[in-house]
Amino acid sequence: MKCVSLFRFGSSALLGLLLVQGAAAQALEATHSTPIALANNARYLYVVNPENNSVTVIDVLGDANTKVAEIPVGVGPQRLAILPDDSKIYVTNQRSGTVTVINGATNHPMNTIDVGKEPIGCALSPDGNRLYVANFSSDTVSVINTGNDRLIKTIKGIGPKPRALAVTEDKIYVTLFLAQLRGGAPVDELEGADDGKEGRVIVINAHDTRQQSSLALNPLADVGFNSNGSLLDGIPATDPPTFTFPTGAYPNLLDSIVIKGDRAYLPNTAASPNGPFRFNVNVQSFLSVFDTNADVDSGQTINMNSGVQFEPVGTKLFITNPIAIEFKHHSGEGLVVSAATDRLVRVELDGSGKPTINAPLMAGDPGGIVRVEVGVDPPGVFLNSNPRGLVINAADTRAYVFNFITRDVSVVDISGAPATWREMDRVPSADLPAPDSLEATIHRGQELFNTAIGPPGTVEESMPPAGRMSNFGWGSCYGCHPGGLHDGATWMFPDGPRQAISMESTFEHPQQPVNLNTNGAPLLPDFHQRALNWSAVRDEVQDFELNIRAVSGGQGLITDGQPVVNLTPTANTGRSADLDAIASYIAFGIKAPLSPRDQGTEAGRELFISANCQACHGGRNWSSSQVFFAPPPGTAPPTIVNGQLVDFLKLVGTFDPTAANEVKATGTTITTANGELGFNVPSLLSVFAGAPYLHSGAARTLAEVLENVTHRTAGLGVGAVDVLQRAADRDKLVRFLESIDESTEPVPVN
Repeated sequence: MKCVSLFRFGSSALLGLLLVQGAAAQALEATHSTPIALANNARYLYVVNPENNSVTVIDVLGDANTKVAEIPVGVGPQRLAILPDDSKIYVTNQRSGTVTVINGATNHPMNTIDVGKEPIGCALSPDGNRLYVANFSSDTVSVINTGNDRLIKTIKGIGPKPRALAVTEDKIYVTLFLAQLRGGAPVDELEGADDGKEGRVIVINAHDTRQQSSLALNPLADVGFNSNGSLLDGIPATDPPTFTFPTGAYPNLLDSIVIKGDRAYLPNTAASPNGPFRFNVNVQSFLSVFDTNADVDSGQTINMNSGVQFEPVGTKLFITNPIAIEFKHHSGEGLVVSAATDRLVRVELDGSGKPTINAPLMAGDPGGIVRVEVGVDPPGVFLNSNPRGLVINAADTRAYVFNFITRDVSVVDISGAPATWREMDRVPSADLPAPDSLEATIHRGQELFNTAIGPPGTVEESMPPAGRMSNFGWGSCYGCHPGGLHDGATWMFPDGPRQAISMESTFEHPQQPVNLNTNGAPLLPDFHQRALNWSAVRDEVQDFELNIRAVSGGQGLITDGQPVVNLTPTANTGRSADLDAIASYIAFGIKAPLSPRDQGTEAGRELFISANCQACHGGRNWSSSQVFFAPPPGTAPPTIVNGQLVDFLKLVGTFDPTAANEVKATGTTITTANGELGFNVPSLLSVFAGAPYLHSGAARTLAEVLENVTHRTAGLGVGAVDVLQRAADRDKLVRFLESIDESTEPVPVN
């Protein structure tokens, strides 16, 4: 690729012809979506700045590693693609719903193309004639003619939450970000099961985009870690614990897909939701693989966490939230981005394309895992970079890494033996918030939300290279709440089956940044916040210190030596500046998904009001649940029963104690799950993006939610006429519900 630029600057005609032919041959290689890319002239590196609404250009020729431009684009840039001749750079803008076209010669925006709602992934056809864009909230793929930069087609029916793309001459592969339910059993036997879902990739014929199919990325039956019993199999835990039951997991959070040879590789955070929950049997780190000839799972998927447990303390660090992968051009070596542990991890392919990270096979085996820390300066300082993408140069000597939190690019020397690979430089990409500002507090909260490390602890599982956020870097908030949203999984928690809750509605939006403590955390009740969790067992975001300690196995962020509890007798707000920063991020930093539906909803809104849905789902946060006291709760109200704030619970016919997954672990017994007192009222903000629905994931669609007569008439009172008896009316209401996002005028509570 360097030689192509020589031809442009006057090389001999013969040399130029040979190089153009070589470039044409290379252009036929598969492409894929990425947040960071090298121009084909090998000089300029382009990287998105999602929080700064810009794209940065860095001169990397001869290791110059110098920022030369920062180009304004739309709101929330996510991925980019560069034409083979470097004449244009295309950038998806998630919040704007557009693609910005940058002139490669001048580094100035030259065009804006409207696409679907929340475009994320984009990739060119190998010949550069078409750009494909995955529209995350529209469930579509836009096709753009790169000759005239016009939208020529919208491919519909892709499936929910299309995210990443890889494109060959014949096929367009599109990942669905969240795993999909498998067939063959009722929903209540699948939701919460380690094999209840599968990763899904949509395959589109590139020559006739009307032809679509899908392929499944299979769960693994045994991920290499055992649990103490199995809740859904009816095997109670033992006391003392005996970890003898093999656990499985299914691929989830499919953020990238890369083709190497005749295999596609998809790093992902896999879900293992069955209980009893324990830190090392809840999420795993898969590298899923499928055969691109037959478009079937190749049976070569690995769990990259398996074997790490045998590493010695001081080295041991799990590969958490693997989010991207790139391969060298001339070998079977590659690098996986472990976003939550600030590392690149070497992966190696055998002759059949099966990957390995060369983890130890047993205690005492040193293994051969190669990790490269990126974005942390100086090395070992516990500020977390959260890398999210990388690109490798044509000579296979440098890897360039997009660090989301530190807003810079790491330059990694990969020219020698793997043991010598190291970060050699870092180049600032975009400005960080001003120190001591509220924006800086929100940014710190975002950092901790996305990391599995955090500040150093004082016990071995939280000491460097790990930190207080999890056990040897095992888990992060992102693992169940990517972008602060939800992972689509039903987790078998101590209360029973509980769908991960999307966090954009934790606090009302918008709110003014007032009523904050000195750490920048929202103060209740003035700062309007829902009661937390489906069973209303928490009243403060800071109570999720208990999740850090239990679900992620970390030492936690509260260091005063005093007990940490839900609800009473003490509040947790103000006990840790870092915990308060996480609360600030959740209040101000999480962006609600944007609805693709913007018309034809008036009749549904009228039916919403006629059915008095606003009794539970009215107000600015589309929920009647609002903490009305300053924690900790004092004398009733609020009333606490079995650890639940029962004043916030509603009985609306959504609890079925006979369902297969309505169970919970109580010591060494298995009992019926909590739910007979009702459930905390969820918000309808961006509810279109929240499937599956209800606490247990029992409803696949909003239409299924409305089939429950008790639920849909809850606001009308005893003996009232059901105004939603007709299916046609329920369809109208669904259209209105699907339209609700941050731009929708709320319906006031009666």
